[in-house]
Amino acid sequence: MTIKRVAVAGAGTMGQGLAQTIARSGLEVLLIDSDESLVKKAIEKIGFSMNAEIARWGLTESEKRAILSRITTTTKLEEAKSCQIVIETIPEKICMKKEIFSKLDQICPPETVLITNTATLSVTEIAAAAKNQSRIIGVHFLNPVPKTSIAELVRGRLTSDSVFETTKRFLKMIEKTPVHVFECPGYITTRITLPMINEAIRVLAEGIAPCADIDNTMKLGIGLNMGPLSLADIIGLDTIVSWMENLHTETGEMTYVPAKLLRKMVRLGWYGAKSGRGFYRYDSEGRRIENSGVSPCELSMNTSSTITQEQKK
Repeated sequence: MTIKRVAVAGAGTMGQGLAQTIARSGLEVLLIDSDESLVKKAIEKIGFSMNAEIARWGLTESEKRAILSRITTTTKLEEAKSCQIVIETIPEKICMKKEIFSKLDQICPPETVLITNTATLSVTEIAAAAKNQSRIIGVHFLNPVPKTSIAELVRGRLTSDSVFETTKRFLKMIEKTPVHVFECPGYITTRITLPMINEAIRVLAEGIAPCADIDNTMKLGIGLNMGPLSLADIIGLDTIVSWMENLHTETGEMTYVPAKLLRKMVRLGWYGAKSGRGFYRYDSEGRRIENSGVSPCELSMNTSSTITQEQKK
C-alpha cells in the first residue's frame, strides 16, 4: 500500500505534534476534531511551534509554509475514508476510544490501517469494538512529537502481520524508530516515566526544592534532556492523572497513585503548557516564561486564591 495521506483524529497537543511531524515528512495530513474552533486553534499552535524552530534556525519560513500547506482540517470523521492511515489521539478513556474505532471501522476501506495512540489501555480491548480487528494497532508517540525519535509499536491480539509491517514502514517515513513492545499496561516509557514525575511532584510538595532546581538537578545529574516537572507540563497534568489512574486500575500498584498536589493542580485547571499554567507559566504561544516555576513558598499559600487572581489577569 502506498501511503500518501494520513488522518489524525484529535487536535489536542498530541494531534498537533503528529500533524506537524507527518506533514514535515512530505505526507498530506487531515486533522480532525469535533469543533471548528478546536481545529483552527490547533493550526495556530502548530504555527507557533514552528515559529520557535525558526527562531532557533531549525526551520525556514518557506518550510513552515510548505508544512502548513499539507495540513487540512475538518470536523467530519467521515472524511478519514480518503486516508491510508488513521491515527486516533483522543483522551485516554476506553469508552471513547472504542466508540471512535467502531465508527472508523465502518467508515474506512478495509485496507486502511487504524492506529490508536494509547499509552495505558489495551489495544486488544480497544480493537474489540470493531468488526475487522486485524487492522487495528497501537503506536505510543512521545511528546513533544516533533522532537522525539522513537515510537512504541504494540500489536493487539488479532493485529495482522501486514498491518504491523505497514505501520513500521510509516514510522520510518516520519523519522521515528519503532520499538516493538508486547501488549501490557503502560509499555516502557509510561511505566518508567510516570513514577519519576510523581515523585518529583512529591519532592516539590514537601518543600525540598523549587521547580527549576528539581528539573536542573535531574537534567545535569542524571543526564535527562528535560526535567520531570517540565515534561509533566508538556504531557499535560490532566493526561498524567488519567494515565496513572488507568495503570493503577490495571496493575493494582500503589506506585501509580497520583500525588495529592498533582490532583489539586488538575482540579484548579492548571494542566501545563496547554492551559498556560502548570509547574511553570506559559505565554499565549506556549513558550515557558522565565523564572516562573512554582516554589515551596508559593505552595504554602492559598492556591485557590492564587489561581483566581491569575484568571482575572
